[in-house]
Amino acid sequence: MNKKKILFFTRPIVPPWDEASKNLAFDIAINLDKSNLEVQVLTPRKSKFNQELTRKYPYIKPEQIYQKSDLDLSGKIKLIKRLFRLKLNTDLIHFLFTPRPLTSTLFRTRLKLSKIKTIQTVATISKKNLANSKKLKKILFANIVVVQSKNTLNKLKKAGIDKALLIYPGINLKKYRPGKKDPDLLKKFKIDKKDFVVLYTGEYTRLKAIDDILKSIQLIFKKNPQNNLKFILACRIKSKADQKKKNQIIKVLEKEKLTKKVIFLDTFSEMEKLYNLSDINIFPAQEMAGKFDIPLTLVESMACKKPIIVSRLTNLKELVGKNTRGLVCKIKDPEDLAEKINLLKNDKKLYNEIARRAQDFVEENFDIKKNIKKYENIYKELLN
Repeated sequence: MNKKKILFFTRPIVPPWDEASKNLAFDIAINLDKSNLEVQVLTPRKSKFNQELTRKYPYIKPEQIYQKSDLDLSGKIKLIKRLFRLKLNTDLIHFLFTPRPLTSTLFRTRLKLSKIKTIQTVATISKKNLANSKKLKKILFANIVVVQSKNTLNKLKKAGIDKALLIYPGINLKKYRPGKKDPDLLKKFKIDKKDFVVLYTGEYTRLKAIDDILKSIQLIFKKNPQNNLKFILACRIKSKADQKKKNQIIKVLEKEKLTKKVIFLDTFSEMEKLYNLSDINIFPAQEMAGKFDIPLTLVESMACKKPIIVSRLTNLKELVGKNTRGLVCKIKDPEDLAEKINLLKNDKKLYNEIARRAQDFVEENFDIKKNIKKYENIYKELLN
C-alpha cells in the first residue's frame, strides 16, 4: 500500500517553538498515524534539526528550502516558488498561514487544475476581509478551512463559507498543569509566598493594554499602599517603540516608588513555571489586529488552573464564557481592571470556582492530542 504524502506549507520548521502556526504543524507531524502517511516539512538548510527529525521520526521528510530560521522576504519568495514545483505524488497540502489576498490568489491559481487536496488552518482573519464575503471566498481557497474561534466560524458561516469548521489550537497538557510556586523563582524575583501575583504576557505597544495596566497599578496602591500585590510584565521587546514604552513605565514607577511591586521580564523560557508562580493572568487588550484569535498564553494559564481577566473583545470573551472561566473588564477602563484584580484576590471562593472551570474548559477543548486526532480524521476523509 502506497503511503499518502502530506506537505505542510509553513514557516521554517525549526526550534525555538515560539510561533503558534509552526508549532502546530510540528505537533501534528510528530503525532500522526505513521502507518499510511508520509509528511513533508519545510526546514532551513544546514540545520542540525534536520538530522534529529529524520532520526526520531523517519516518516517525516524535511525539505531544506529556507536559508534562515525566520521567514524573511527571501523565505517568502522561496515558499511561493516551492508551490510551483509541486510534484504529482503530493496528495494533500496543509497551509498554516494567515491568508493574504495576493498569496491566496497565487495558491488558488496554481492549484486550480490540480487533484491535490488542501486544508487551511487560519488563526485569524482581518476585520476588513471578514466584512467582504467575495474576498473571503477568494482567500479561503482550500477544500476545508479550519478556524480557531467560534466567533470567526460564525462569521464565515454567515458569509457562506460552509467548508469551515472549528478546531481550537492545542497545548501540551502534560507541560501546562497546576503546580506549586517555584521557591527559586520566588527568591529570584523577591516575591513572598503570601503575595498575590498578577501576570501580563502581552506586548508593550501593539495591544494597547499596558497604559491601562500601569494606571491600574497606580490606583491599587493609591487606595492601599500595603496591598500585597506583585505584577509581572513578561513582554518581549519587539521594536524601538516597545523599549521606549517600557522605559516610560519604569520612570513612572520610580517616581511613585512602586518599582518593588513590578517585575519586568523580556524573555522567559519556562513559561509553565511562570504561570504557576502567578495567581492570575490579565489581558486587557484594546485591539487584537494581527494577533491570533485565541492567545495561547491565556489558555496555558487556564490549564495551570489560573483565572484570567480579559477585555470585552469578542474572541477573548469566548475564553471566559459568562464570567464563569474568568472575568471581563471594560475596555480602556483601568479602574474596572483594578476592581476585578482585587475581587479575585479577596474572594477565594470565586477564585477557586473560576480556576476549576478554566482548567476543565481547556482540558476539554485545547488538548493537543485530541485536536491532532481531529486533523488526522480530516486528512483521512480528504484522502479516501
